[in-house]
Amino acid sequence: IGIIITIPSSGINAEYGENTLQEPHLVMFYAPWCGHCKALYPTWYEVGNKLSRHPITVARIDATVYRTAAEKYNVRGFPTIRLIGRDRTLDYVGDRTTKALTDFALKGSRPLLPIVASPGKLRDIRRSDDVVFLSLGTSENTRSCLELVAAQVVHEAIIAKVTNSDVVKVDPKSTSKRVNDRTTLRSDLSASKSPAVLVLKDSNVYEYAGNPEECLLLVDWIKSERFAAFQVGSYPIIHPLLFLKYAIVFYYGKDKARVQELKDVSAQRQLLSGDFYFIHVDQAEYIENLISAFADVDSIIIYDPENEQYAYTHDPSKSIRECVKEYSSGKAVLYGGTGFIAGTKKVLYRLASNVLPMFYDHPFIMGIVIIIPIGLILLCCCDETRSKDDPIRQVRSSQSHMELLFSENNDQKNKDKVEGENEEKDEDKENEKE
Repeated sequence: IGIIITIPSSGINAEYGENTLQEPHLVMFYAPWCGHCKALYPTWYEVGNKLSRHPITVARIDATVYRTAAEKYNVRGFPTIRLIGRDRTLDYVGDRTTKALTDFALKGSRPLLPIVASPGKLRDIRRSDDVVFLSLGTSENTRSCLELVAAQVVHEAIIAKVTNSDVVKVDPKSTSKRVNDRTTLRSDLSASKSPAVLVLKDSNVYEYAGNPEECLLLVDWIKSERFAAFQVGSYPIIHPLLFLKYAIVFYYGKDKARVQELKDVSAQRQLLSGDFYFIHVDQAEYIENLISAFADVDSIIIYDPENEQYAYTHDPSKSIRECVKEYSSGKAVLYGGTGFIAGTKKVLYRLASNVLPMFYDHPFIMGIVIIIPIGLILLCCCDETRSKDDPIRQVRSSQSHMELLFSENNDQKNKDKVEGENEEKDEDKENEKE
């Protein structure tokens, strides 16, 4: 369909504000004054050209004009990118590149719960996705739950329904296994029971240990497993992991051998006690903003999003697996948290990392913004204190007080005089009457 640069004004609020769109629309909500929006325009044209052969409309909407649509889709900043249509609305939080936006639109607009009736179909799905969930023998109630969660994670992972026993066999002795090549995966998949849900990722196959008919727990597991175990960290990658229950193992540094070690450990998750994600970051800001502390290069940080505690290791002689096992056994020293002391340390870190560098870079401006107002406040306080101890002001205050007393005495004398004159007049009048 291509790109629609300006949505026609007729029917815009009805189209995007009230009705549910059947065909997918990749929409950028923008404001004319937004610099980031203007910088995204060339990429947006390229995305429209890439998607011109697909049934996806690429559009942009001025949120300052079409406010009904902006309010419906909860637009709070610019640019805001949403994939709307086919009974789903997906938020985009990734890199603003042509490839990333195109992949997001294509994956987000595909059908939910595709049918896998042959090993060939499974191979096709595995080529397009790093994470694939397979369900077999599930009830209609579970299918509804799977459709619900699939609409939320369809752009990140695919959930498919197996209808052929040649694709996944039921074997009570089945356990998690390693698959060497996802593109040549054939009929060697098995589940220990039916109904069952499997996840294929990181060249491994894992089976959901709970009851697939308990929908809430199944949905929670799918959301927690929807990412590859090993990833190269950036904000769009790290941010969604912070809302999961899995701990995150970070390696901060550029040592290739250490990065490979992290990747190898991520592929052997079944040997570890607990569930983890493994992230390689080569920029300090990602990890330091997360733990609110300064980190050394070539360090291992294991972070728990639930309680905001972390274990920190800067020992090249200690392997990553040893660090993880030490953390899992409860022997690792933990830092951070959500208490008062941890909160105070976070505030001090933010002051040290944000405010102090501004003093070094812009001392004059920071002096105007911070030092001068503080100086004026101190000057006013000192002036108020000095006024209480200043002898000259005390004399002036005493003089004013004496003048006030003198004025009051004069007023009293005048009053007495007037009263005396009135009494004399009254006496004269009485004498005349006599």
